[in-house]
Amino acid sequence: MEESADSETPQDAALGTDQATFLQRLAIVTLSLGLVALLIYFLREFRTILQPLFIAIFIGYILMPIHAWLVRRGIPSVLAYVVMLALILGALFGLGTLVYRNADQLIDRLPEYDKKLQGFVKQLAGAMNLDETGCMEYYRKLTTAQDQSVEQGVAQLRQTLGTFLNFFSMTAITFIYLVFLIAERVSFPRRLALAFGEKKGEEVQAITTSINVSISQYIAIVTFVSVLAGVLSMALLAIFRVDFFVTWGILICLFNFIPYIGSIVAVALPILLSLVQLGVWQALVIAVLLIAIQEVIALGIQPRLAGRKLGVSPLLILLSLAFWGVVWGIVGMILAVPLLMIIKIILENIKETRPLSILMSNV
Repeated sequence: MEESADSETPQDAALGTDQATFLQRLAIVTLSLGLVALLIYFLREFRTILQPLFIAIFIGYILMPIHAWLVRRGIPSVLAYVVMLALILGALFGLGTLVYRNADQLIDRLPEYDKKLQGFVKQLAGAMNLDETGCMEYYRKLTTAQDQSVEQGVAQLRQTLGTFLNFFSMTAITFIYLVFLIAERVSFPRRLALAFGEKKGEEVQAITTSINVSISQYIAIVTFVSVLAGVLSMALLAIFRVDFFVTWGILICLFNFIPYIGSIVAVALPILLSLVQLGVWQALVIAVLLIAIQEVIALGIQPRLAGRKLGVSPLLILLSLAFWGVVWGIVGMILAVPLLMIIKIILENIKETRPLSILMSNV
């Protein structure tokens, strides 16, 4: 009787194994969720340090093919880096100053745009035989958010622009990071050889170079088509004399890094301004041409340059946009897809992690 009571049946053993496996998997899932929460907290808490670093890495990959081109033309490597860094620093501060001045002018013109919008609402109400008084009251509710006057809104915008110095501080930090990243890149092969030996160091360097070249090619293509979209849109808006066309071109260029929704949001702003400034028909023409530029670049030029589209699951792209948008806002959404592609390319170039890269692909 005692032996039968103490003996363990195969079914009991299997049940115990299943329970242990379940508890192990539950612990792994719990720890993974804890790591994700810790990662989000870390990224938010240290955003002032990490954002400039990520932007510097992004710019560094853009510079790689330019540096190689300059070296092939006989310019010394160090001098090529110095020239590029000087041009980048001047461009960043120049564009930042221009955007700031345009934003300040936009604030000054808000009352003028408000009057034009009121006239537009009155014309629309008359054309559609609607109650003009009721339409104007509804317009006021939409534009004065909690009964705030236009002057109060202007004051708030001016206060927001007062934080514009943060842009210059971030630019300075990004530039410093970029200088040190370039210095690290120059001395990295020698340190690899000292750390792992000559042969092993060359193998690691070959893998690193392959990863860097793939990332650089992708970022160069995306940057080129984004700049092309910004320049063409800027030229179109300049032809129609839309206010602040340079600022809109820069925004379209930056937002073009956000797939699916970025270009739509970017072109919506100048279209709305052209509606207020120029009227319905010219705004309609501008809208058609701006959308046509975005579609031709997205569906025609970029796939031909890249050989394919992003090559990543659309669901994964949307999740990446949502994650980085929550963590870092607009800056995070601009960097989301390049960061996702960097992770995919790294996984693709390492034999052990190649299956994960395939799972991320849109095949």
